[in-house]
Amino acid sequence: MINRFSVLFPIFFAGILAFISYLVQVSVQNENEKKGTPLSNSPDYFLTNFKTTQTESNGSIRFILSANEMTHFSQDDTTRLKKPIFIKYKNNAPNSKIEGGIGLVSSDGEEVQIVDNVKATRFKTDLKPKMELLTDQITILPNKDQAFTKKSVHITQDPKTVVNAIGMKYDKKNGTIKLLEKVRVHYEKPVKKTNLTSPIIQNKNLKK
Repeated sequence: MINRFSVLFPIFFAGILAFISYLVQVSVQNENEKKGTPLSNSPDYFLTNFKTTQTESNGSIRFILSANEMTHFSQDDTTRLKKPIFIKYKNNAPNSKIEGGIGLVSSDGEEVQIVDNVKATRFKTDLKPKMELLTDQITILPNKDQAFTKKSVHITQDPKTVVNAIGMKYDKKNGTIKLLEKVRVHYEKPVKKTNLTSPIIQNKNLKK
C-alpha cells in the first residue's frame, strides 16, 4: 500500500513546487530600489487583493496566484502572503489548488514556508481520482525540488483511501515521497453496485 502511494504522491506534489517557484519570483524581483530608510520591522511596500495570471503561448491559462495581501519587509528582505491561493490549470480547466493561511518567502528565495491550515487538492479527472492533503506547515526548497514537514499529514484519495503520518519528505527529482513516523493507511475496497430489488417469484400451481 505504501508503494502505491509513493507513485501517486509525487505527481500530486509537483503542483506545490510549481506554486513555490512562482512565489519565489514574486519575492525577489520587485522594488530593487527603495526610497528612504524604512523603520525596523515595518513593511516597505504591500499590495492588497493581489492576483496574477500566467498563460501559455496559445493563450490558455497556466495558473492563477492570488492573496488577500502581499507584504515585503526590508529589514530581512522577506515577503509574506496572507491567505495565498494557487490554482493550476490544464486545458483551461482547474487541475489542482494549494492554499494556506500564510506564505513566507526567504530573502534569497531558497526557502518558502506555508503555514496555518495548509490544504493541497488535486481535482478529479477522467484518469485520476480526487486527492487532498492537509497539514499545519510545509517547507519548500524550490531550487532543490524538495518539500518537507515535521508536522502531521492527513491525505485522502477517493473513494475511500486515507493516510495519516507524522512527518514527510518529498523529492521531485527522484519522484519519491517518504512518510516518516506513525504511518497508518486505511483502504476500503469499493463495493460493487448490486440490484437490490428482489425478484417476484410466481407459482401458478400454488393453492390455498
